Amino acid sequence: GYAFATGSEDKSARLFDIRSDQQIAVYKPPTPNSGFTSCGLSISGRILLCGSDDNNVHMWDSLKTQYNGTLSGHENRVTSLSVAGNGMAVTTCSWDQSVRVWG
Repeated sequence: GYAFATGSEDKSARLFDIRSDQQIAVYKPPTPNSGFTSCGLSISGRILLCGSDDNNVHMWDSLKTQYNGTLSGHENRVTSLSVAGNGMAVTTCSWDQSVRVWG
């Protein structure tokens, strides 16, 4: 695609368009004290996923900048995430020493 996402401990995630060299949107976690540790985009670029230090993965519709929900289950901060090449699953790692596959 032509976009990439960043996540930060400053409690924001940002989506950028590579072609225009512009920031498209800023996303904030639903809980104000949570920072982002990792981000990824669905294959289509429609869904932004961000791992958080509140132990969850938060999701947004990137076209509407609308919050879409949470993947919950880790017992400590989510440290990384990856979207499968076929777009059918997301893998997350956590300080709770677990790896989860969401699909």
